Amino acid sequence: MSDTTTIEDLDFPKAVLTRVIKSSLPENISIQKEARHGVAKASTVFVSYLAATANDCARESGHKTIMTQDVLKALEAIGLGDFIDRLKADLDAFAIKTKEKKKVKSTDEDEDIEDVEDEEEDISVVMDVADTSAMDVDDTESIDTAKRPRTE
Repeated sequence: MSDTTTIEDLDFPKAVLTRVIKSSLPENISIQKEARHGVAKASTVFVSYLAATANDCARESGHKTIMTQDVLKALEAIGLGDFIDRLKADLDAFAIKTKEKKKVKSTDEDEDIEDVEDEEEDISVVMDVADTSAMDVDDTESIDTAKRPRTE
């Protein structure tokens, strides 16, 4: 058997595709199963073609990793330059959303660290009080035993 994957072997998850299709159609429009399958195959072919073209753009630029600029160049190369402005806007919104999530996560982690530090301080105070109480008990026992008369 060969390890190569063909375009026929690749599919997007049906639930995700169905959500995308339904979100782009009016509410009163439905889509047949065969049409949904056609959209799935067409989107797989499109993504594969775009990725291959972006890879070519990356190689022309002298790097091995496909970057955003390569995808934008690829869209232009395959005649879909009209989508570039919308894609840039979506990418900017995604970047902002990602930064906000990181900031919230960082803030949550800082608060968690502060909570742990506060708990550690509380525990150390309790431990100090317990140690002091234990010392008092020990001191009283030694004093009490010293003052007690011996019973023999």
